[in-house]
Amino acid sequence: MKKLAFMLCGLCLPVLALAGQNLVDDGWSTASGYRFSGRLTEDEHQPASAHSSKAVTLYRSTRLLFSSGAEGAVDWQVGKLQWQSRSDDHGYWSLAGNQPLPLAAGWHEIRSSLPGTQPGKLLVHDQANRFGIISDIDDTILVSNVPDKARLLKNSLAIPPEQRQAVAGMAALYSRLQQRNANQAASPQFYLSASPRQLTPGIRRFLAANQFPQGVLLLKEVGHESRDPLLDQQQYKLDRISEIMTAFPQVKFMLVGDDGERDPEVYAEIRQRYPQQVDSIWIRKVSPDAGRATYPGQRDLAELLKN
Repeated sequence: MKKLAFMLCGLCLPVLALAGQNLVDDGWSTASGYRFSGRLTEDEHQPASAHSSKAVTLYRSTRLLFSSGAEGAVDWQVGKLQWQSRSDDHGYWSLAGNQPLPLAAGWHEIRSSLPGTQPGKLLVHDQANRFGIISDIDDTILVSNVPDKARLLKNSLAIPPEQRQAVAGMAALYSRLQQRNANQAASPQFYLSASPRQLTPGIRRFLAANQFPQGVLLLKEVGHESRDPLLDQQQYKLDRISEIMTAFPQVKFMLVGDDGERDPEVYAEIRQRYPQQVDSIWIRKVSPDAGRATYPGQRDLAELLKN
């Protein structure tokens, strides 16, 4: 921890900032509408490379985490379709519509003309696909040690995404489960975390490096005027999953998480709200508390990994 604190002190040093950037989130389009969002920042900070030292990775990761949002015009496009909007004073922007987009089912790149843009992906839902997965990230597919906050900080900020440890077998499991869909490549796959949206680039790199199937990555908007609950992670996840369930009413979702924090409680509530849309619930056991509460119908993820 002393070494980590020493490296954090280095964040007070000046940094060469480039032009601002538009970090585009992943989105989706269904028969009932579409959803886009992102964040415009004042400066562009280069992420650490896959082989950077812990000190360099910590420095650059924290610069991303504390990057200042910028208010201004943003534009983005998918194929020949184009949109414009404005970000708020924290840099966040979003747009939702209640009409389907004229795009083929599958994944499409979301690009912007602004310098430093980091593209997102748009999932255009295939109506033939009736099975989906909503997966937590930390300690479900990515070893983070959430109960140990010092190790969580080190793992999240000081280790390059490509060097972080994936939970064994999870990428292959998700790929295999997607075979239940008629159009496997367009499966409704979601990766949901209460981590700040500023960490999006690193988590995308982790998913790609470990060959997880393409999915919509949903992270938390952080700020004192955030639309997401600032401290209530349970409510944040309930809101996001409810949004997914409403957007994909014909899809039955497998919910996958861990018992390190509040996934069991969140998923139990979701099952009560949307009983016809929950395929199954699987929980990875990581809590050191032998008396950790369990809920009916939730099974040990280790069983699924054995099959």
